[in-house]
Amino acid sequence: MRAEGMRRGNASAVLRAVVADGPLSRADIARRTGLSAPSVTKLTAVLVDAGLLSEQAPLETAQGRPRVPVRIDPRGPVALGIHIGLLRTTFGLVALDGTVLSQRVVDHDGDLDPGRIAEQAVTGAGDFLTERLGGRRLLGTGISLGGWVDGDAGTVVEHSALGWTDVHLLNLLDDRLPGPVVLDQNVRAAARAELWFGAGREVDDFVYIFFGNILGAAVVVDRSVHRGPGAAAGGIEHLPVSGVEGTACACCGAACLSAVASDAVLVERARVEGVLASGDAHLPLPLERLIAAARPAGTGSGDARAQQLLRTRAEFAGRAVATIADLLNPSRIVLAGGIVVADEYLPDLRTAVSDRVHRGWSADERIVTSTFGSGTLVVASAMPLLEGVYLDPLALVEDGGEREAAS
Repeated sequence: MRAEGMRRGNASAVLRAVVADGPLSRADIARRTGLSAPSVTKLTAVLVDAGLLSEQAPLETAQGRPRVPVRIDPRGPVALGIHIGLLRTTFGLVALDGTVLSQRVVDHDGDLDPGRIAEQAVTGAGDFLTERLGGRRLLGTGISLGGWVDGDAGTVVEHSALGWTDVHLLNLLDDRLPGPVVLDQNVRAAARAELWFGAGREVDDFVYIFFGNILGAAVVVDRSVHRGPGAAAGGIEHLPVSGVEGTACACCGAACLSAVASDAVLVERARVEGVLASGDAHLPLPLERLIAAARPAGTGSGDARAQQLLRTRAEFAGRAVATIADLLNPSRIVLAGGIVVADEYLPDLRTAVSDRVHRGWSADERIVTSTFGSGTLVVASAMPLLEGVYLDPLALVEDGGEREAAS
C-alpha cells in the first residue's frame, strides 16, 4: 500500500510539473520533482499512453541524445464547466492545462426560477456537448455560481442577486448531467484556478476578489482556499465602505460594498441618471453599454456621467480593498469581474487603496487582475475536476475507457 501511494504521488508530481511549466523534457521533470530519471521515464510513459501527456518534436542538444519535451496532450480529456450567473448561464469545455476550447452562453430572459435554470442547464449542456465534444474523453461536469454555496451539500444557501435561498441545486439537476458532477462557489473555484495557472503560481497566499453582479472573496493561505464551517467564508457584500454618505443597503442599513460597488448598483445608477436607456440594446449587457458610453469614440470624449460612475465605483471598491489588505496583508490581491472590464479606472482603485492602507502595503505592486479574462467563469467551474486529475492521474488511467457525453 505504501509503495502504491508513493507511485500515485510521483505520478501526480510529474503531471503537475508539466501543467505548471511544460513543455518539459524528462530530465527537466526529474530536476523539478527530485524523482529519479528511471521513475520519470516510466511514469511519463504511463501518462502518455493514457492521453494525458503527448510528446513534441525532439530538441537537439550539444551533449548526448536529443531531448523530447512532453506537454499536456491537446487532444486529451476535458471538463465541462457551467457557470450560472444573474443574466445567463455559460457553458465551456476546458482542457487539462486550463485552456478554454469552446464556450457558449444562454440568456435567462428574466426568469430566475431555480427549476427553470436547472432545466436550462441540462438542455444547454446536452446540446453543447453534442456539437462540441467530438471524440474527447469527458471528465465530468463542474458547476459554479456566486453567493453562498455549500458544494458538499449540493446547495446554494443564499444568492441574493438570483433571489435563491436554500436551493438544493444538485437535486434539481437529478443526475441528468455527465458525472461526476461537482458544485462550488465561483470565487473560490476561480482562486483555485489562479493557484494553478495564474497569479497564485508564484505566491503561497493571496486574496481573490470578485466585483460583479455578486461580490465575493476567496482567501488563500499556504496554497489552500479557506472555506470555513458551512463553506460560508468570503462574504464581503456587507463590508462597510468608509466615507460614503446617503447610500444604505436594504439588508444591513449601512453604506456597505453591495450598496456602492456591484455591477447591478452601477447599472441602476446609470439608468437613473439617464446614461442608459432601457431600450438601448446595441450591446448585449448593460455594463458593457455603460463602459462603451464612457469610452471616447471617433472625435468624441465619451459620456462624462458614465466616466464618473465608473470612477466612483472603482474608488469605493478601493476603500474596501484597503481594509482587506490591512487585515490580511496578502502577497497579492487578484481582482476579477466587471470591475476589470473597464480597466482604465483601476488606477483610481489603486489610488484609493494607497490613500487608506496602513501597513506599508503597495497597491501598485500587489494588486493584479485575473488571468483568464472572458474564460474565467468556465475555467473556475471546471477547476475541481481538473484538480482531481492533477492530484491522482493514475485514478483516471485505471478508470479507462471513454466517458460518454450523457450518462
